[in-house]
Amino acid sequence: MTAALEDPLRSARRAVHAGHFREAWESLDAQPLPIRQSPEWLLLSAMARWRLGDFSSSRSAALQARDGYRALGDVDGEMRTENVASAGAFALGELREAERGFARALALADRLSDELMLARCANNLGNVASYLARHTTALSFYRLAASRFEKVGFDYGVAETLINTGIVWRDLGNLEQSQDAAERALEIAERDETWRLAAQAFAMRGEAMALLGDLPLGRAQVERALALARKREDRLAEVEALRILCNLERRAGRVAESERMGRAALDLATTLAHPWSVAEVQRDLGELFAVTGRGSEAAACWTEAAAGFQKLGAHSRADEMRQRAAAVQGE
Repeated sequence: MTAALEDPLRSARRAVHAGHFREAWESLDAQPLPIRQSPEWLLLSAMARWRLGDFSSSRSAALQARDGYRALGDVDGEMRTENVASAGAFALGELREAERGFARALALADRLSDELMLARCANNLGNVASYLARHTTALSFYRLAASRFEKVGFDYGVAETLINTGIVWRDLGNLEQSQDAAERALEIAERDETWRLAAQAFAMRGEAMALLGDLPLGRAQVERALALARKREDRLAEVEALRILCNLERRAGRVAESERMGRAALDLATTLAHPWSVAEVQRDLGELFAVTGRGSEAAACWTEAAAGFQKLGAHSRADEMRQRAAAVQGE
């Protein structure tokens, strides 16, 4: 009992590190005001809230924690909070601020010779580059991240980097490479029972399988991803699984089911205030409407997607959406 009182954040810290983010938040939320004002409480809160989809609150808490660590002269704490605050900015669509923040965290990690944080920051910078369609840069960051994760024996990071690498290969049209990355990530996730990552890997592998010709098996994989994401309260993975199912049902000719999945994905992405997911889902709903002869609805979706990508700074993606909207309006 005395030890627990001396370290009131122990259970929350363990829950965060174990990936039990709902449990972590419940423990944090029960703490008295003096504890809630500490930099560590704010940092753990930011980490838990990000994983639960509350990106704005996560970023706010991380920034407060960063200021607290700076006041204490704690460079390690400043580094960790800079990374989490930047992840919040990234989720909210503030890509330039996220890129600057991840670069600052990377510089601090290099200064402290913190290989694990260096890997995390490189992975995050790869994600920014991926969003901006800087594919070569993204792959370079992911290679750096993977090598550092492997160096420190952090398999979760290796799997996460593989998933991100697979997304880039998918965007480049290399489905075999994407499927291979997903399968390697899934092998790690299942071995280590990291089910959040498994959900993402199942979705990616299922999408690749379906696009390579095995639609029923691919759909089953993505449905498994959706169930895992919901069980683990990974709202972004849930959006991604719904979005992919929207596309697969479209390919199968199941128009009503495709639209149902797409609208569910859009509703959830909008609720999460995650602009990248909103734009992606609008892009894919536009594709559904276009192939089913609903040109005006397709143009509206692509126009909205273009505005979303433009606001994020993903200009090449925005241009593509504007061109597609103009083409369908001219038919």
